[in-house]
Amino acid sequence: MDIAFYFDPVCPWCWVTSRWILLSSNRRDINIEWRLFSLAYKNKEIGSQSSNVNHMPSHRVERVMLSAAKTGASLTDLYTNFGIKHFLNGDEYTDEVIQTVLKELNLDTLLAKTADDEKLDEELIASTESALKTVGQDIGVPTIVFKIDGKEKGFFGPVLKELPDQDDAVKLWDAIVELTKHAGFYELKRGREGAPDVYSTAKC
Repeated sequence: MDIAFYFDPVCPWCWVTSRWILLSSNRRDINIEWRLFSLAYKNKEIGSQSSNVNHMPSHRVERVMLSAAKTGASLTDLYTNFGIKHFLNGDEYTDEVIQTVLKELNLDTLLAKTADDEKLDEELIASTESALKTVGQDIGVPTIVFKIDGKEKGFFGPVLKELPDQDDAVKLWDAIVELTKHAGFYELKRGREGAPDVYSTAKC
C-alpha cells in the first residue's frame, strides 16, 4: 500500500508512530513517502516576534532536510538520525546537532547553512498545506494519507504512547487499513495520559 507520512521532527508522538510504521513495514508491503509538516507554520510562528516560537528549531531542521533531499539524501535516514539525537539522546536541535547529523550521513556540511534560508519555506508550507487540504485543518502530526483505488484518504494519527512489539504493530496496521476502507469513518479519539515513551523506540 502507498502512503504519505507527514512529520515534524520535534513531535514525540509522531516519532513513536513513525517507528511503528517502519516496524509494520517489516511484514506488510508499505511504500512510505515521507513528507514534511511544519508545526511552526501551522501555529503561525514563522516570522513571529513573539517569544513563543517553540517549533522554530525543528522548522530550521526541516529546511536542512528539504535541502538535503534535493541532493538525493534520504528523508527516512535524516528523520531517523535527527530523531535519535533529539528523542533518545535528549539533544536540542542546535546548529551543532545539524552539523553532526550531516557528517554522520556523509552529506555536505554546508547544507547546515540552509537552516536559515527562508526561501525554502514556500515548499515546506506547500507540503503542510497538502496534508491540511486532504485531511482537514484540525490536525497536526502524525498524519497519514492512504492511497486506495487511486484516491487519497488521510487521518491524523494513530497517536501511540509507546512502540508495540512486532506482532501487535502489524495487527494495528491491519485494523487501521480496514478503517480507511469505510467511506463514512472519520475519527476515534480519547484523552491522553502522560507523555509518550520515546525510549520504547530504541528497540526499533
